[in-house]
Amino acid sequence: FLLSPLALVLLRGLGGLAAMPPEVWPAVFRSLLVALAATALALALALALALRGGALAEAAGALPLAASSLVLGTGILLLVRPFVGLSAAALPVAALVDGLLAVPFALRALAPALAEAEARHGRLASALGLTGWRRLRIVLLPLARPALGFAAGLCAALSAGSLGAIALLAGEGQATLPLLMARLMGAYRMDAAAGAGLVTLALAFGLYAAFDLWGRRGGRHARA
Repeated sequence: FLLSPLALVLLRGLGGLAAMPPEVWPAVFRSLLVALAATALALALALALALRGGALAEAAGALPLAASSLVLGTGILLLVRPFVGLSAAALPVAALVDGLLAVPFALRALAPALAEAEARHGRLASALGLTGWRRLRIVLLPLARPALGFAAGLCAALSAGSLGAIALLAGEGQATLPLLMARLMGAYRMDAAAGAGLVTLALAFGLYAAFDLWGRRGGRHARA
């Protein structure tokens, strides 16, 4: 189910790399910026909700599942339009929407890991007088680092391949990779679109692998 379309993207994309326009590489940079900003936002919100705990936090974390990226993007655009120009808002709003939509997935990865770390070492941390930020930095985050890396990789990959709010906002010279690929397909430049699709796939998997590897290596050090 997964390998067949991925193999087709790989095979078709290899043949289309030479046909890609030069606009692909600036789009890679924009997609990377949006993905990293969205990941930072999603992790910050998910950590806050996971540390708070309880049914209310879980419900708040699940709310983005009921939202559409286009609806969220339109709403945020209407809010910021009186203060910020459309061109200036395109990438920040895209990162904000992608980050919000990734919160449920990050929360599902982080909440159990933080709860386990607190259950195993919370009493010792309290006995040592570790509270607040020091408790989080010294005890909880190192032990939850594998889950943190997995969550970051998942958020970054989702954002790198997302075609949502950016489609409403981006003007000339502001397209991310998925939007550029869609525009190439709309212009019937299928070989170039296949090459851009391969680059998008490589970016998404690369971000996921890098963050996940960071988390796994840190997790081994923390357990040691």
